[in-house]
Amino acid sequence: MNLLNLFEKSFLKKNVGDHFQNIIYNWSYNHGYIDLFYEKSLIASIRRLVKLNSFFDKKRIDGITNGIVIICFFLGEAIKDVGGGRIASYILLYILDILIFLVILFLFETNKY
Repeated sequence: MNLLNLFEKSFLKKNVGDHFQNIIYNWSYNHGYIDLFYEKSLIASIRRLVKLNSFFDKKRIDGITNGIVIICFFLGEAIKDVGGGRIASYILLYILDILIFLVILFLFETNKY
C-alpha cells in the first residue's frame, strides 16, 4: 500500500497544473512579492536614516555636550583657584563678569543693524 502511495504521489501527480499551483503558492507565500518590495524600499531607507541619525547624535550632539562639560569643569577649577576666600576678590570677579557680559552685549547689538 505504501509503495502504491509513493508511486501515485511521485509520478502521477506531477503535471502542469501542479507546477502552476506551485508558482501561485510561492507568489502568494511572499504576498505577491510585496514583502520583498517593502523590505527593499521602505525598511532599507529607514535603516539608513536611523544609522545617519545615530552617527550624528553620537558624534556631534554628544561631542558638543561633552565639550561644554569639559570647558565648564576647567573654568570652575580655574575660578576656584582665583578666589582665595576674600570678599574683595569675589567682588572683582563679579565686576569682571558683568563687564565681559556688557562688552559681548554691545558687540552683538552693534552688529545687529
